[in-house]
Amino acid sequence: MRIRRWSTVSVAAVMTVALAVVLWSSGAPQGGRVVGLGSVVPWGSADPRSPMAPPPVRGQAGPVVGGLSASSVGVLVVDGGRHQCSASVVASQSRRLLATAAHCVWLDGAWRVDGATFIPGYAAGEEPYGRWQVDTAYVPPAWTEANSPIEDVAADVDMAFVSVLPRDGVLPEQVLGAQGISFSTPPQVEVAALGYPALGSYDGQSLRGCVGTGAVEAFTRPESPKPSEIRSLDCDMTQGASGGPWLAGPDADSGRGQVVGVVSGGDDTHLVSPRFGPAAKQIYDAADTAALAATAPAPSPSTDPMSAQIAPRGGS
Repeated sequence: MRIRRWSTVSVAAVMTVALAVVLWSSGAPQGGRVVGLGSVVPWGSADPRSPMAPPPVRGQAGPVVGGLSASSVGVLVVDGGRHQCSASVVASQSRRLLATAAHCVWLDGAWRVDGATFIPGYAAGEEPYGRWQVDTAYVPPAWTEANSPIEDVAADVDMAFVSVLPRDGVLPEQVLGAQGISFSTPPQVEVAALGYPALGSYDGQSLRGCVGTGAVEAFTRPESPKPSEIRSLDCDMTQGASGGPWLAGPDADSGRGQVVGVVSGGDDTHLVSPRFGPAAKQIYDAADTAALAATAPAPSPSTDPMSAQIAPRGGS
């Protein structure tokens, strides 16, 4: 993967490679590198520093242990078990939805949800809540139309909602809890961005978080003449953090809040996220409506194909 720079309307900020899927197994062949961020490190132990400690330096991801994040945020294993992202359980009527990045489930013209699993609370090889099988995923039509490869991300639409199957008749939210979700927030909001970064000084074995001001910036793509919006945050999380939640709220820095975006991409100092608004609400509603019909072999007839693209159930 290579650094890719985009122009923005409001600032001359950098928008680079997605903090996307990284190798799930240290024994698998390594992929490309992000310039300046190092390569995938072997699996190791979780960070030994005290739980809930604040980041030692602003913009540096500190460890997050305990609280609601310990059960509602986890690793999303995709692409036949070869890659990982991050994801979080979000409150819904169906009680089985995850929020993540679109490039985690649909990339280079293909779905990557066949055999995908969610491992909430993953920490240094421990899986305290087991694995939950992915049912299907929903992404914006604009994401599939852009056909974004990993180094060329359409960050403003890089969001997805994933439905997870019940386990022994129990819904995910009943066991794991759920973060709230908001589709209306001010241009600047204090957030905590969480994820499982796995490059550079991070090993993908523990949940990390950055806190700071998530500021809205204008964002343009060559194929989209109308400027859109993203959020930017000072944070050094790397690949593997993709799809992790951006939490706002009074308890966000302790891992409980409302999801207002997800990690899309960035460079070695900044993260970017789509700004959740009406478009995100459409995807969320489509996913939740279909997930309510847990035994249905296809999406509910009320799902508008122009508002969301759905992955085939079972990935085939």
